[in-house]
Amino acid sequence: MILKGYLIIFIYIFSLIFLVGPWIKKKTNLETSRKIIHILLFAVWIFLNHFMRDSIHQVIVPIIFLILNCLSYKFNTYKSIEREAQNHFGTIYFAIVITIMMLFVLIFPKFYYCSGIATFCLTFGDGFAALIGYNTQTIKIYKNKSLSGFIACFIASTISIFLFCFLYNVEINPIMCCIIGLSVSIFELVDKGLDNFSVILISFILSYLFLNYPSDILMISVVLAEFIFMIVFFSKSIDYYGSLLSMIMVFSYTYFGGMLGILILLFEYFFIFFISILKKKESKIKKEKSGRTFFQILINGGLGTIFVILYGIFKNKNLLLISIISVSGCFIDSVSSDVGTLSKGEPYDLLKRKKVQKGLSGGISLLGTISSLLCSFLISFIVYIVLNFQILDLIIISIVIFGQTIIDSLFGSIIQAKYKCNKCGKYSESELCCGESCKKVSGIHWVNNNVVNAFSSIVTTFIALIIYLI
Repeated sequence: MILKGYLIIFIYIFSLIFLVGPWIKKKTNLETSRKIIHILLFAVWIFLNHFMRDSIHQVIVPIIFLILNCLSYKFNTYKSIEREAQNHFGTIYFAIVITIMMLFVLIFPKFYYCSGIATFCLTFGDGFAALIGYNTQTIKIYKNKSLSGFIACFIASTISIFLFCFLYNVEINPIMCCIIGLSVSIFELVDKGLDNFSVILISFILSYLFLNYPSDILMISVVLAEFIFMIVFFSKSIDYYGSLLSMIMVFSYTYFGGMLGILILLFEYFFIFFISILKKKESKIKKEKSGRTFFQILINGGLGTIFVILYGIFKNKNLLLISIISVSGCFIDSVSSDVGTLSKGEPYDLLKRKKVQKGLSGGISLLGTISSLLCSFLISFIVYIVLNFQILDLIIISIVIFGQTIIDSLFGSIIQAKYKCNKCGKYSESELCCGESCKKVSGIHWVNNNVVNAFSSIVTTFIALIIYLI
């Protein structure tokens, strides 16, 4: 049985590489040849399942092809699947991720069908995304990834999951198939060939969750996370990897934080989105780099996400409060900055006791301060209503959340590096202005706005930790 499996698998794969591939390449092009072979590799999992399931051979087979793919990359043996430019590790990554996955399911057999779903998503979803994206001309949504490829990935992944579940009697309903398919198409946008890993990982995890922990809150959490990703990414409010991180944070707050997590996140994300749209329409300041970055999103929500996951594990409401305060403090600071830039007057530096140039860290405006104070109270009121807390808690939470705005301004005034342009004479937070290097006039040279935000977030979270846990 095992020997028969090896024979069938090797004949099948080498037929694709040396017969089917060259024929398709001759009729079309190399990229089409590569991707059709990529799609047809779904059958390898079927052969492994039929002949080698729960044996070490299900790992040996991909290891053999990992070695052969490395040799092919070095010597360009498989001309129907190797690009001419020797800088793409797609075939190697494919073999690596399949090897790791099959080893994992050999050790933990309960994940076995998840490996099949993940393989189908990788071969069909990722394959059709590249095949359709390469052969059609539509707008690029991220680097070389196109909208048509994104849609093709979603459709192909969804259908392949549905067919897999039908063939192997796996209990994942069509709605769940669509949810997994959309997540696969989102994670397929990962570049540098690493989409092989990201597609396998997200489809593997979600299929396991839907198979073993199916619930309405799980579906709502994933759908809401996908919805937020689509809004912030396609509106270019946040860059791709920042949008991915936002998606993970939204899922964590919704799944672990319950109704309070959902309300807080929806309020904060849509307020920030509204302000970003308002700034684009009303602001006359020079255009900044579009979209928040991964690092900025990590600073704004990283600590809060850790504490909400801890709350989901230990069910201690104080952990949820610390999480809400942490993420809301960063949100309030963003409100103060973003709304403040819409103010007509110049901001005021509390430490230097004078007005400063608009956009310079350390200054606060009346409009920004009032907006952040109102939002702090509104968030605290939501916590007060949902958790049925006392009035004292409402006041404390409001003060701590609002306090991050003041803390951030103080750090910005004291330690953030500021420069003066030798040509135009303006102050800025950038070392370059008017095409020349600027002179540092205050602060520490490596402390930029992101570092200040990180410091203020840590201080606010620590204060909340002292009040509600220690």
